[in-house]
Amino acid sequence: MWAHVIRHFEQFLGELELKNPERLDAEGKAERIAKSLFVKYYPNEVFNPSCYVKVGSYGKGTATRPRTDLDMLFVLPADVYGRIEALTGNKQSQLLQEVRRALLITFPNTDIGADGQAVVAPFETYDVDIVPAFRFISGEFTGKYLIADTTDGGRWRLSDPVAEYNCLRQVDTEWGGKATHLLKMLKAWKRECNVPIKSICLEIFSTVFVSQWVHRDQTIFYYDWMIRDFFAFMINYVHGSAKPAGITEWIPLGDCWESKCRTAYARALKACDAERADDGYEASSEWQEIFGSQFYLDFISRLLMLGVGA
Repeated sequence: MWAHVIRHFEQFLGELELKNPERLDAEGKAERIAKSLFVKYYPNEVFNPSCYVKVGSYGKGTATRPRTDLDMLFVLPADVYGRIEALTGNKQSQLLQEVRRALLITFPNTDIGADGQAVVAPFETYDVDIVPAFRFISGEFTGKYLIADTTDGGRWRLSDPVAEYNCLRQVDTEWGGKATHLLKMLKAWKRECNVPIKSICLEIFSTVFVSQWVHRDQTIFYYDWMIRDFFAFMINYVHGSAKPAGITEWIPLGDCWESKCRTAYARALKACDAERADDGYEASSEWQEIFGSQFYLDFISRLLMLGVGA
């Protein structure tokens, strides 16, 4: 029984993994953008890589194929905050527009936009979200960042990407990387089924679930049950809220994802039954309905069950 589980999920996770050229492409774009902004905000200084931080999935090591947006913070000098605060109107929007204009000097043919919390540079291979930020170097917020938000007339928000990273790494270190594995698979579900939920919420769900899952000390042999049990766990949080590590802001979860979660759970139940019965083709068919074509259909097991090549 369960003869195909390990192969199924090893193949799936391998298919989700970024290739080295994709990683190098992302790193190169982030550095080029940082160098462009460094010239404006740190004139006459030698470029210092600490002026930018890759955050989001690339910063945490949870990015998957196909490639997604690259998020980065660009750390501005403290005096810029004082200058922006002296402005009238939507100060945060004015800051984002200033950063946008600076990037257009280096990338004049790129349709760069600015809204919400980021300046967005759409390149051929990646859309890069550049978030201007101020780093706290002392006091109770040491290590956190202040970022601009142009909504509702403009406001400042706290961000703590280090705390988010450490939370994920702590669970991964203790339980064999399961939180990251689960999150990568859930991103495939979100993309394939158009699930209307933020990736940060899936990340929070993943760390909380793995930390309390009864089989968290088992190997990849239990990943079919991990998927099944996760969706059952997630259903309990309809109309709940989630809080990223390091800040006090709660994100309302709503219920617009509930039906897709229930459908995924039902399919996961069928897939687990098929895995137990060693029907690799039927199992992979159900998993593919959840995760898309990156989860391979197991034609090999179908041929073996039919006696072909035996």
